[in-house]
Amino acid sequence: MISLLANRHILIALALAAGMSGLWGYGRYQFHIGYQAAENIRHLADLESFKSESIRLQGLSESFEEQLKALREAQPKIVERYNRVVIEKPLPADCLIDADRLRELNAAISSANTSKSGQPLPGGR
Repeated sequence: MISLLANRHILIALALAAGMSGLWGYGRYQFHIGYQAAENIRHLADLESFKSESIRLQGLSESFEEQLKALREAQPKIVERYNRVVIEKPLPADCLIDADRLRELNAAISSANTSKSGQPLPGGR
């Protein structure tokens, strides 16, 4: 055994093996550092996208609340206007709405209920 350690080729092989294992360990260490840095960058990007999405949703929420406020203010006015017309100009007692006209009225009501909030009402109201 001592004669093997005294052999120059064996010592060189042992030194090369130790150097190679040291380089392998250093490479593995650097790989893990790079991997952790990449994960940190990805997490930071995820947080930034979450932040921007939160800000966008906050803005949408505020604009939605403004639209709801406008609708809440407009609804009593529409009902009051309708009641005033009903009182001022009542329909005759013998007035009957035919099926075609009733279908058109229902279609107009349903389209008004499903219209997009950004579209103005007919008649500029």
